[in-house]
Amino acid sequence: MSSQLYEFAVMDSKGRIFIPARIRAVLNVREGMRFMVIADLERHEIRLVPLADAQSEVVKLTVLMKDVVGALSKVVDALAAAGVDLLITQSRTIRRGELAEWVAIADFSKSELSIEKVVERLSSLDVVKKVEWERLEFAAHRARGS
Repeated sequence: MSSQLYEFAVMDSKGRIFIPARIRAVLNVREGMRFMVIADLERHEIRLVPLADAQSEVVKLTVLMKDVVGALSKVVDALAAAGVDLLITQSRTIRRGELAEWVAIADFSKSELSIEKVVERLSSLDVVKKVEWERLEFAAHRARGS
């Protein structure tokens, strides 16, 4: 059984796309929910990731680390211990056996530690070379005249 559903949607003149009812029901998507919109410029794709919590504190982390077995596991374990919820991740090897990059979109709203403290902990790991972070702000757009 496939874990993907295929439906069609049409964008209106205001740039709105209506998510088909079957997909809304399966994913428990409700009115007023926030979404992370990701544009993949190489693939010409748009991904929508529903955020369950309206109070999400979403951060993009970029971690450069040694390309060794278990390096990513150490980073993920440190984030889990800090109460950070991973929403989307992507990893790649830059130089085999030397350097890897891991990019994560993470929700820090349930963490008792500040973003800065979590980044400090990640940076102290023996496998981590560099950590960069960026807070992703939610901008509420309201349709005018509707």
